[in-house]
Amino acid sequence: MTGSATPEPKQRPSEYFPKFFEELPSMAGKNIVVTGASRGLGFVTALSLAKKGASLFLLNRRSTRAEESLAVIAEACSGPPPQLIECDLLDFASVRAAAGRLAAEGSVDGIDVLCCNAGVMLQPDQPSKDGYDITISANVLSHFLLTRELMPQLEKAATSRKEARIVNMSSGSGFGPPAFNPRFYTKDGGNLGGQKASYERYHQSKLANLLLTSALADKLRIRKSRVKALACTPGVCGTDMFAHVVSLSKPGEPVDLSVVPSVEDGSLAQLKCICEPSLESGQLFGPPGMGGLPVKIPLEPPTVLVDTQAKVKLWEACERAVGAFEL
Repeated sequence: MTGSATPEPKQRPSEYFPKFFEELPSMAGKNIVVTGASRGLGFVTALSLAKKGASLFLLNRRSTRAEESLAVIAEACSGPPPQLIECDLLDFASVRAAAGRLAAEGSVDGIDVLCCNAGVMLQPDQPSKDGYDITISANVLSHFLLTRELMPQLEKAATSRKEARIVNMSSGSGFGPPAFNPRFYTKDGGNLGGQKASYERYHQSKLANLLLTSALADKLRIRKSRVKALACTPGVCGTDMFAHVVSLSKPGEPVDLSVVPSVEDGSLAQLKCICEPSLESGQLFGPPGMGGLPVKIPLEPPTVLVDTQAKVKLWEACERAVGAFEL
């Protein structure tokens, strides 16, 4: 023991996860892509899917943490060894390169689930490599680009195995006003309100995840596609995001993760969207209140500001950033 390392705060024991996990169906034969799988909700989700036999592709930035998480998931898997694919969501070129690798890997039998899990919260007002706000780039634009690039592989899996899924991670922070603001989707990162507007940028990104899920569901339904678009929210749970928020609001105070549900319990809605049979495209799931088993949440006004005009404006803003996405 070195005595110098600060131990990670202890999680609250998982209340719902053990039974929920046991009741999940086998995911053997499914090719699943998870972004941001090196920690938090993405890691728990990927680890759970590995134990259920899925063939996993983990999209992370290269880091010691990503390699360590890969090793843990590989040791626990009951299916093919998971693959780590380098992907930086603050660099569209990196996203395109990762999508190219995934297209090659999935060229035989397609991609069954694209889980757009990765996200950041309350970040500095800084530009990504492409000039967009880093929160908007990581949480929205790069996932929009990844979805566009992988749509042929999703369609391929849907054709051969009757369905495929796109799962978008939102948050209760995306519910309600203020409405969608296209200003945050301009190439003006670093000039979008400074630190005092960090929560507004986060809200806009999580509202966008709901809008894009609804817009995707609309477009896929029109073309009679078997690809489904679903959204989830984790509620409040003991992730790095929670610790980050506490650290900002109470500098210097220790973070007590035992006051909120565990990350495992926070992963339930995402796992439901990925694994549960017979879900309908366009649905949103999350815990009731602070935590609990996931329930369906209306993805329409007045619960969230998902209206036709906002969906069109956001889709157009995303296309201006990363290129046309015609369905």
